[in-house]
Amino acid sequence: MSTPQSAISYSYTASTKLRDVVDPDDKLIRLARLIDWELLSEQYYNKFQEGNAPSPRLLFGLLYLQAKEDISCKELIKRWEKSPEWQHFCGEETLKDTFPLHPSQLSIWRREVGPSGCKLMCAALARSLPTLH
Repeated sequence: MSTPQSAISYSYTASTKLRDVVDPDDKLIRLARLIDWELLSEQYYNKFQEGNAPSPRLLFGLLYLQAKEDISCKELIKRWEKSPEWQHFCGEETLKDTFPLHPSQLSIWRREVGPSGCKLMCAALARSLPTLH
């Protein structure tokens, strides 16, 4: 009998490599490998070169997770801080215990990316979804 994932106790540290703790067969991890992150980066290169801009993968990953789960920014932050899979999906290499953006930055970047960015993310996802199943 297998132990439910929620019952497993993990001892992660800031130096924990996410690739060592996530299940490579997890659907979100598989999706992360399939998304054309370069397409997103190339299209938004100029926007993400501004000062303290987040990486395109982090931003698009967070916006995707928030839309997919239909959750508030507060809930997104809470889940991201506790989920190695979500962090890996968003391009982090090591486990982080704090959210990488100020909550207000997410809504600012959402407006900056706008509807055209959402369409681009859908295009990047559409290329990967048929191979995910």
